Amino acid sequence: MDFDTDTLITLSFAAYRVNNGYVKQTNRFSDTKTVYNNKELIAYTVSDNWKPEGFVPLTVTEEDVAARAVADKHMRRYTLLALGNLSTFDNDVFSAYSSERLPISRLGLIAYLPEFVNRELKEKSYTMRIKTEFAESKHFTSKEIKGNIEILKVIRVTKDFEEPFYMHFGAIDGNLVCFARKEGFAEGKVYVISAKVKGTEKERESGLPMTRINYVKLRKTEV
Repeated sequence: MDFDTDTLITLSFAAYRVNNGYVKQTNRFSDTKTVYNNKELIAYTVSDNWKPEGFVPLTVTEEDVAARAVADKHMRRYTLLALGNLSTFDNDVFSAYSSERLPISRLGLIAYLPEFVNRELKEKSYTMRIKTEFAESKHFTSKEIKGNIEILKVIRVTKDFEEPFYMHFGAIDGNLVCFARKEGFAEGKVYVISAKVKGTEKERESGLPMTRINYVKLRKTEV
């Protein structure tokens, strides 16, 4: 069984809105309603077959249509990159996005599309800021750092047999820093920080000086 890809794409943004992001696993709670993953929200909405009792089909809003338009504009770049060095996953997403009809077995790629686009747009914005606002970044020479830090990017890191943790990339007085914490702090927020210098390295995309810090203490009060 296959479905019109254009319809699936628009519904993927409705699912993304309803779940406030991308949910990979369906969560069923005895005392509250079931939170369906994005793929199932779309699949049950378009299917003429069995649906779970109490399931509410997705309804497309103007917000979803607007988000879809932003994604369409972003995905045009892949038309030029399609013959280049795309990763296997990027190529799979683009192929699904470009198809006229999509089998249910590949619906997961379209369900993930809003998150895929959102992450790429955030990465693009991050890279642009790094190269413009922090072009004069320098390594810290003191052993201890105090001041205000803006959290520019947070990445959740998962390794086999280890507890997940979060890598934070930020800026203090225009100088780039990075540190790891078990909990993730909010991107785009400013915190009061005290930390110690652990080492020096370069920011991966720009090659700009970046200082690794540890013993990080953040005051969560936004400045």
